[in-house]
Amino acid sequence: MRKTTRRLVGLTLVGALGLGGCAGPGLRASTRQARATETQLAEHAEGQEEASPEQQLAERDAFARQAIEALRASGETRPIHYDADGFLLRLGDKDGTTVFLANFFDEYLALPPEQHGGVFARIARVRAMPEMPETLAEARPNLLPVVRSRTFFEQVPLVMKSTPGKATPVAWKPLGGFLGVGLAFDGPDTMRYLGPGELTRWGVSFEQALGMAVENLRSRSTEPLEQLAPGTCKSPWQDSYAASRMLLDEVVRRCPVKGTPVVLVPHRDLLLITGSEDEDGLNQLATQALRAVMAPRALDGRAMRLGSEGWVPYMPERLNNAWADFRKLELFTRARDYDEQTQQLEKLYEEKGVDLFVAAYTPYQDERGRSLSYAVWLKGVDTILPRAEVIFFMDPALGPEAPPVGIARWEEVSRVAGQLLAPVEGLYPERYRVKGFPTEEQLARWQNDPGDLFDEGGP
Repeated sequence: MRKTTRRLVGLTLVGALGLGGCAGPGLRASTRQARATETQLAEHAEGQEEASPEQQLAERDAFARQAIEALRASGETRPIHYDADGFLLRLGDKDGTTVFLANFFDEYLALPPEQHGGVFARIARVRAMPEMPETLAEARPNLLPVVRSRTFFEQVPLVMKSTPGKATPVAWKPLGGFLGVGLAFDGPDTMRYLGPGELTRWGVSFEQALGMAVENLRSRSTEPLEQLAPGTCKSPWQDSYAASRMLLDEVVRRCPVKGTPVVLVPHRDLLLITGSEDEDGLNQLATQALRAVMAPRALDGRAMRLGSEGWVPYMPERLNNAWADFRKLELFTRARDYDEQTQQLEKLYEEKGVDLFVAAYTPYQDERGRSLSYAVWLKGVDTILPRAEVIFFMDPALGPEAPPVGIARWEEVSRVAGQLLAPVEGLYPERYRVKGFPTEEQLARWQNDPGDLFDEGGP
């Protein structure tokens, strides 16, 4: 068992994604021990290295200092408070401007040094966020719909140090399961997300305001699509609202596709369209999306199909040549979403003094190209578990080199020991609070070779 398990966890995706659940210095002792046990299982692939948590923190802090200097140089006079945990700046002591640094930092890392100044120039412009008009009539011409990942909207309260389930400061609704659509007031240099407060002050419902925003976007969307191949198209817009054009049926249908329209919105400035019966088109979409989801300000790597009742999740059939790349995109997106959630929850629980282990969601691909995701359920550790495809059951008391005491697919665990999994309300992606540990009898049923747990229908 141990030899096979060690081979299984020579992760090829973890290093590329920067995941693996490195223990931060603020974690409590029991949580650090749990993370160490988890990391022992999820060791990085040979030759892949990443900066230590301390190095990453130092780089972020240095970037924040440069951002503050840029704001001061632009004329900002309000107090500037740096929240290292949230990686954000607060301008002013009350009802000021919040500057989220993560996307700017990603852009900074992706650019050559001679272009770094442009990143700080854009940060400086954030201080001049557009003022909210007093009336709906004044605001209406600048309302636009904003399609983003659902994770973005769901985690705003966590970033703002709210508790799960508390009313969000951004007004939005789900779109097709894993995306969301919100509202923005579009200014000359920056956009400002709208919350329930603005809508209430203007005396308008979210749906009414969304209808106005969609009409505004329609008037800005008259250009033809760019054709990648017959029946496969991409958006021409570079205005931060390209992904939002999936809300415009007439824009999507400008692409003469084979079958039902399929879209990917891997980046806010990229809408990709092809048909469900176009294998070459699906391959092109996957190739473009795999590059785009690695760029700063990426959205989501999962595809959607336009059904009779709107957008629904889509995955090509397994025999389709594009399936493997669509599968990579799915795993990448879920891993990224869970990793962001893990970081925010760890900060939240640490601030509240709650000793609760937030288990990582880890993707894996073997030498045959088969893939799965897994999470680690640790005996004796109060844990919230992601919904991964495979669960490794570990007993820390057996030592760091001990193999799992059980391995099973999620569906089997839920069927046999579902009473030990309590859904955590208000979290997306979904998590479950574990209540104990499976019995010896249950674990005896799960003495699987990890290689047997790949989906039998996979490549």
